[in-house]
Amino acid sequence: MSKIKLISFSLLTYWCLFWFLNALDKIFARQMFVGFRWWGNDRVEKFEMYFDRLLLDLSLVKPVLLSLGLVEIIVAVLFIQPIINSFLEKDVFRYSSIPIVASIGIFLAFAIFDVVVGDRAELLEHSTYVGVLIISYIAIAIEEKLPVIMGRDFSSVNSQRSI
Repeated sequence: MSKIKLISFSLLTYWCLFWFLNALDKIFARQMFVGFRWWGNDRVEKFEMYFDRLLLDLSLVKPVLLSLGLVEIIVAVLFIQPIINSFLEKDVFRYSSIPIVASIGIFLAFAIFDVVVGDRAELLEHSTYVGVLIISYIAIAIEEKLPVIMGRDFSSVNSQRSI
């Protein structure tokens, strides 16, 4: 029976759901979705303000949000393989590199946009996510590589303790 890599599974599932729900927030902003109103963040209003500051056509706001939402769904899907690997005793670390690097790239692009439009609160938020992704990656690496380095299996619980 395979041993689940609980830390990796938890972190990767979090990021997968994060991107998927964040995409839904952009795609269904303030609309009815499966029988209820998706309130989410005030993305449309924020992007209209940003586009107004940049002297861009406001009719582009919804297509841009939809495009960003689709990119975020793609990133969410990239997390599925490493999540599956966390159950199958396969190399989670190697397969988690692509979605984590993609996530960091998106947040860096968002941070650049935040600087351009002068939204310091969003800049702080997006920069914090980059740090949390790096910590997530380190935690996945430790869970994956530490047993190999130490020559022990830390994933199993030993009921007998030596005194």
